[in-house]
Amino acid sequence: MNLRLFHRRLAVLMGVAGLVAFAGGAGFEPLSAFLATIALGTALFWHPDPERSARMERFWLPLATLLVARALWHVFVIEDDIVIPVVDLLLLLLAAEALRSLDAPNDLRLYALSFALILASTAYRPGILFLIAFVAYIGLATVALMVGHLRRQAERHEVRDVPLGRSLLSTTGALSGLILGVAMVVFVTFPRVSQGWAGRGETAATSIAGFSDQVSIGEHGSTILANPQIVLRVEFPDGPPAGLGGLHWRGRSYDRFDGVRWTRSDDLPPSSAPTAWYRERWEGEGASLEQRIFGSALDARVLFALHPALEIESNNGIQPLFDNAGDFVYWGRGQPAYTAWAPTGPPPAEELRQPAGGYRPSDDHFLQLPRRLDPAITQLADSLTSGIDNRYDQAVAIRDWLQTFAYTRALPATARETTLSHFLFERQAGHCEYFSTAMVTMLRAIGIEARNVNGFLGGQWNDFGNYLVVTQNEAHSWVEVWFPGYGWVEFDPTPAGAGSTEIVSSWLWPGRILFDGVQHRWNKWVLDYSVDDQLGIFSGLLGTRTVEDLERTSAPTDTSSRSPWGALVLLLCAAAGWYWVRATGPRFDPATQMYIQLRSASSRAGVGVTPGLTPLALVERIRAESTVTARAAERVVDLYLRGRYGRERLGESELREMREALRAARRAFRARA
Repeated sequence: MNLRLFHRRLAVLMGVAGLVAFAGGAGFEPLSAFLATIALGTALFWHPDPERSARMERFWLPLATLLVARALWHVFVIEDDIVIPVVDLLLLLLAAEALRSLDAPNDLRLYALSFALILASTAYRPGILFLIAFVAYIGLATVALMVGHLRRQAERHEVRDVPLGRSLLSTTGALSGLILGVAMVVFVTFPRVSQGWAGRGETAATSIAGFSDQVSIGEHGSTILANPQIVLRVEFPDGPPAGLGGLHWRGRSYDRFDGVRWTRSDDLPPSSAPTAWYRERWEGEGASLEQRIFGSALDARVLFALHPALEIESNNGIQPLFDNAGDFVYWGRGQPAYTAWAPTGPPPAEELRQPAGGYRPSDDHFLQLPRRLDPAITQLADSLTSGIDNRYDQAVAIRDWLQTFAYTRALPATARETTLSHFLFERQAGHCEYFSTAMVTMLRAIGIEARNVNGFLGGQWNDFGNYLVVTQNEAHSWVEVWFPGYGWVEFDPTPAGAGSTEIVSSWLWPGRILFDGVQHRWNKWVLDYSVDDQLGIFSGLLGTRTVEDLERTSAPTDTSSRSPWGALVLLLCAAAGWYWVRATGPRFDPATQMYIQLRSASSRAGVGVTPGLTPLALVERIRAESTVTARAAERVVDLYLRGRYGRERLGESELREMREALRAARRAFRARA
C-alpha cells in the first residue's frame, strides 16, 4: 500500500470534516465554501509533481495576502465579525497544503489547519452537524496519526510496502472510541466554568409566516407562505396538558391602532394585573402548569409562555424582565432557555359574568380608536351586543360572530381591500390579524378595555423527544380583554383553519421532527449544559432527586435504592480497560521479546541494524565491534533460534539464562559507550 497517498487522503478528509463542522455552526460565504470543496475533492485524487507544486505557490501567495488584508480591514476599519474572514484564510491555506506534491512534509500543517477549523466552529452555536463532523474528525485523526508514523518509519528504514491488517485498523478505531468516551466523561464531570452559551448564536429567524414585533393589516397582493422554521421547543415536566393544539404561546401586546397597524405606546403606564389575582382567582388555585421552553433567537427579545406567566426563571445567561404591559422580555447574550409557570386554566365563565368594580387600565390606551373609524363598525358592535349586560357575554358574542367568517392566508388583492371595513362587510375572510383587530376595535367601541396580542398557537408533538415543537407556521394573533379583579383574559376570534396544515401534510415533516429531537437533545445536554444539569446527573446516580435532598439527608443512604447506573459505568470502564490491556499487551513470546530488545540495544550502541538483518549476521556485526559483547549476544541469539526455529519449549532456567545474557550485553554496550 502507498502509505504517502493513504496518509495524504486521511489528512485531506480531516480538512473536509473541519469544513463540515464549521458549516454546522456558522455556515459559509458561498464562494469560499464552493472553492474549498472543489480543492479538497481534487486533492483526494490528484497531486502535482514537485515542480508544478512550486509553480502553484506563486498563485497561492497573492491570494493569501489579499485575505490577510481583508481580515485586518474587518478588525480595524469596520469592526465586524473576524471569524469568517479568518476562516476564509484557513480554507485557502488548507487547499494550498492539500494540493502539494506527496513528497512535501506538510502533514503537521494539514493537522493544524483542520483543527483550527474545528476550533473556529465553536465560536458559534454548532448544531448536530458539528457533532457528526467532530466524531468523524476524531476517527480520521487517530488513523492519520498512526499511518503517518508508519510512513515515516517505513521511509527511514527504506521499506516500500507495509501491510495494514484489519486488526490494526480495528484497534485504531477502538482507540478513537475510547478517546471519545473519555472526552464525554470529562465533559460530564468537569466543573462548569460558565452557564449558558455566549457564542454568536443562531441566525435570527426570518418572517414569511412568522412572529414579528408588530401586527398589521396593510399587506396585499400576495399569499402568506409557509415557514417551517422551529422557534420553540416546550417540555412539560408534569406531563402535557389537554388540548395542545389550543395553547396560546403569548409574546407581545399592543395598545395603539392607527387603522393599519398596531404598536406599543411609549408612555404606556403600568397595565398588568397583580400576580395575586392570577394565583388566587383563576381556575386551579394553588396549582400551576410548568413549561420548560427552549427558544430560538428572534428579532424581538421576547419570552413566550402561556398566559398569564406567574413567574419565569432562567439560568442560561439571560435575565427575564417584566415590563409595564405585563410582557416578558429579556437581556443577555444567552439562548432564551427558561422555565415558566402559568395557571392551569382561566377563571370560570360564571365568575367573569359577575359585575365587578375596581382597577381598570388606562382608557387613553386601551379604549383608543383610530380617528377615521367607520361608524358602521361601532353600529355593528352595538347590534351584536344589544341586550347583553356583562362584558364576558359581549366579548363572546363578538367572537362567535367573527368565527363565522373564513380563514385564509391569501392577502387582499389591492390596498383598498385591506381596510377593516372591507374585511367586516364585504370580504369576510382573512388571516388572524384581521380577526383580532376587528374584535379589539369593536370591544373598544362599546367601552370594554381590550388589546391585541401575538405569539404562537399550538404546535406539533414530538414523540421522539416528548416535547412540543412550535414553528413559525404557528405564528398567531388574538385578543385579551380586561376583567376587573381578574386581569387580562384571552379570547381567540379566528375560526378553525389557522393551523399548520402546510407542514403537517408535508412528507418531510416526520423526518424533520426526528432530526429536531436529536438537535434538541444536543442543545439541551451539550450547548446549554449547566451546573444545575451536572448536579442533577450526579444526584440521579446517587439515587436522590435533587441536590436539596442530598443536603437534607443525615442518615446513610440505603444502597438498595441507589440507581444501578454507577455500577454499570464502573463495569463498562473495567471491560474497556481489560480489552485495552488485551489489545495492547505483549504479542510475542518472552524469547522473541528479548531478541527484539537486543536489536534495539545494538542499534542505540551504533551497530548498523537494518530491517532485513538476520540474527547470526547481527552477532557478526557485534563481534566486529566488541568480542566481549559478542559472547553475551551470541548466547541470546542461540536461545532465541532454538525457541523460534528449533521448536524447543524454553524452560524457566533457559529464559533466566537468556535474561542474564541480555543484561550482560547491555552492560557491555554501556561500558563501551
